[in-house]
Amino acid sequence: MSAMHPVLLASQGLGHAFGGLKVLRDVSFQVPQGSITGLIGPNGSGKTTCFNILSGYLRPATGTVQFAGEDITGASVRQRALRGMVRTFQAPQVFRQLTVLENLMVGGYRHVRSGPLADMLRLAACRRDLDRLEADGRAMARRFGLTPLLDRPAGTLPAGQMRMVELARACVGQPRLLMLDEPSSGLSAPEIDTLREWIVQLNAEGMTILLVSHDMGLMTVAHEVNVLYFGDIIATGDMADIQANPRVRDAYLGA
Repeated sequence: MSAMHPVLLASQGLGHAFGGLKVLRDVSFQVPQGSITGLIGPNGSGKTTCFNILSGYLRPATGTVQFAGEDITGASVRQRALRGMVRTFQAPQVFRQLTVLENLMVGGYRHVRSGPLADMLRLAACRRDLDRLEADGRAMARRFGLTPLLDRPAGTLPAGQMRMVELARACVGQPRLLMLDEPSSGLSAPEIDTLREWIVQLNAEGMTILLVSHDMGLMTVAHEVNVLYFGDIIATGDMADIQANPRVRDAYLGA
């Protein structure tokens, strides 16, 4: 896919260590625009560290991160979000005291045009922004089957519904890159099936997705998969290539 599509996200030579423990060593891979790109590996492989570097929560010791051809290695989480990079978390992160609708409205903040003064004075620009955010939130709730829950505090929902709120909130912002961190964690088999369908549909509508997971079944939706093992990328290819790779089978599948 990368031969036909421009690269949206790229890591080059990423390295990181905690104390004397090297977690990443020269990690390089690409996420083509319009793709679902996977990053898999067993526990301790460095997936979380790599994901946190790509999303701006950690600064790499070595290497660079580029987004849409721009070096963003030193960019903050907020700066990356404003560029259209949106991530979810392994444990669903919702604003627990806010309603589901309010959570969804938060997802569109990067498109708000009115400033703090307009907000304080309740100017027309602020009202227009709020009306648009509410409309976008309700529309996304309909897509994700969340309409009956809109008035519920998000913190009262079970894990599967929290996950859908988090995913729907990310989509309200119309991200250029949706970064999913272990999205199937804690979900039931039917919920994972629903999640898989949503990932495929969002990608079919043009959304670029980076999927980090240990779930080999979920990873079948990826066009290309990168296997991380003790800080090194040991294989790249589609799932058929990955599953047939002897080194991956030894390192990851335990075959």
